[in-house]
Amino acid sequence: MVALDSLAPAWGEVFDLMWEAYLAGSIPVGAVVADAEGTIVARGRNRIFDAAHAGQLAGTRLGHAEVNALVGLSSERTYDELTLFTALEPCHLCLAAATTSRIGRLSYAAVDLYGGAVGKLLPSEDMRAHPLVVEGPLPGAEGSFPELLHVRHMLWRVPSSNVVRLYRELRPDVLALAERLPAPIEATTLADAFANVAK
Repeated sequence: MVALDSLAPAWGEVFDLMWEAYLAGSIPVGAVVADAEGTIVARGRNRIFDAAHAGQLAGTRLGHAEVNALVGLSSERTYDELTLFTALEPCHLCLAAATTSRIGRLSYAAVDLYGGAVGKLLPSEDMRAHPLVVEGPLPGAEGSFPELLHVRHMLWRVPSSNVVRLYRELRPDVLALAERLPAPIEATTLADAFANVAK
């Protein structure tokens, strides 16, 4: 098992933002944009259920972590040399936002059986002209934890949701592991939660 503190700094920030969103009661996804040296140039987290927040979308279903990270980039140039790192496999909205922002690469930590859209978008001429290299998921517990946290959030927020139903049908093992995590109102630290399921 790799300890979370041994992850590359960009991933460490993604996991911290994911945990911050989880504790805030929002969907636990964090995202950062980093250059080739790993310097973070923009960051965001899911704020769908948050109150207004300066410079980020909040209180709207468009307040996804990836969009909130990308909104910090100027439209004055393109960003082929940058990578968008995100905790969860991006949805259609976030993949399209990455292409529209002219990011060169996207790397995600964990799969999203319900909303993940990698390989599911029909390419447009714009996507062919500005290809986005997509990598993921991370191996091991680091690549499973964001998925587990997402499922645990849904168990807490909407136990009868389509996400929970899908995992109950297709991945009951993941659902059982997610149930071992503390609910947002009971959570202690990211490291403790990770250790609880990474054994």
